[in-house]
Amino acid sequence: MKKQKSLVVTYIKIFIVIAIIAVGIYIAIKFFNKEYSSEEYETIKTDMLLIQGQTEVLSQKVEIEDDDAEYIGTKLKDKEIDENIQNLIDKKIVDLDSDDSNYYCLDNSNLEELGLNIKTDNYFIVDYKKNDVIYIEGVENSEGNTVYKLSDMK
Repeated sequence: MKKQKSLVVTYIKIFIVIAIIAVGIYIAIKFFNKEYSSEEYETIKTDMLLIQGQTEVLSQKVEIEDDDAEYIGTKLKDKEIDENIQNLIDKKIVDLDSDDSNYYCLDNSNLEELGLNIKTDNYFIVDYKKNDVIYIEGVENSEGNTVYKLSDMK
């Protein structure tokens, strides 16, 4: 009888230890996930700032017609509307009919052409008139909201 009670107590102790370890692992995963998300946000923001700097210089050269300068990228109106672009249009992040915007898509080769060492699985959209950069996949900020535009990240 005593053996059986001590066996039950041992099982309870083992269960409590396993529960404490499980809670510790859960908290660690949450912490590292939050840190990773924050780092991803800052990396994307930095990449967008670099793109903004290069495209602003290019835009000014185009405006003053310096050395036959022209915009780099594929004009968004000329690009096939895919799911990502349609998502941005639906959320009113991109307005293709606006005269106040001049949207171009920048893929990896365009980023290289701008002199940037940035790699992306898709592309960025740059508005040369407003000097804004859009990350088509969006990134979650610290409040949990998905942000697409660099101007919304500041």
